[in-house]
Amino acid sequence: MKSITSEKIIDTLENMFVQHGIPKSITSDNGTQFVSNEFETYLKENGIRHRRVTPLHPAANGEVERQNRSLMKRIRIAQAEGKDWKKELRVYLFAYRTTPHSVTGVTPAEMMWNRKLRTKLPELDDNTIMDEEISDRDAVSKLKNKLYIDEKRGAKESDVCKGDKVLVKVTQRDKMSTPYHTEPYVVIEKKGNSVVVESPQGVRYKRNSTHVRSYNERVNEANVNTPNDNLKQIDTSIVNGNSKIDNTEQNKPVDTEQSDKITKSNENMIVKSRPVREKRKPKRFDDF
Repeated sequence: MKSITSEKIIDTLENMFVQHGIPKSITSDNGTQFVSNEFETYLKENGIRHRRVTPLHPAANGEVERQNRSLMKRIRIAQAEGKDWKKELRVYLFAYRTTPHSVTGVTPAEMMWNRKLRTKLPELDDNTIMDEEISDRDAVSKLKNKLYIDEKRGAKESDVCKGDKVLVKVTQRDKMSTPYHTEPYVVIEKKGNSVVVESPQGVRYKRNSTHVRSYNERVNEANVNTPNDNLKQIDTSIVNGNSKIDNTEQNKPVDTEQSDKITKSNENMIVKSRPVREKRKPKRFDDF
């Protein structure tokens, strides 16, 4: 399409709907022509559910992105060979639609029209496959592929919940820029792998869960007693001879053996200084 306004897109969709019927849902990106009031009103009047993919996450619409990759590859080949790319694109689409799929076992054209398209190849015997069998084979194949990819990538469930503070990934402009925003955002809503976060300025963004990470606040070091501080308090009490004994117990006779044990334990607790190297003059300064 040379023009991608909402009016032109609605006109093109209507040409498809008169051939295939009105769909139950439409998946699109977050382009301005798809989020306009005119386009949303048209979908609502025809009872079509609008599903918009997560911004900056093309994998959410992987089927379309993969098909676009194949189409662009064919167009580049036609351009390199000096051929008409429109004609070569029709040849590619016809070959794609009449080739049995590795998962379903039937051609895409047969899945759409419930009949086989005639090609230049000799016709083979018709092996009818029930729709339920096709769906089962498709679901099993996709499940196996999902398990393989999840294990290969080390995928795991996101632990981000509503109300958590997170850091949002940002596009790096250079090597010195940080991969995440320095200010924490707040998770407003989470649905599946999609989360809605709100910035400190009150602006909301929709991102995939892989684009956010939990934010851990720094602990105030002034209110935390380190182990070294505790050791200093113990050493000070030993040097000053302080002991947590009541006044009534100070007048009691001291057990000699017990006092010796306390003295030895205190000596062991005192940290010995490091040995000092003996200092000597060089021999050239000796008086001969």
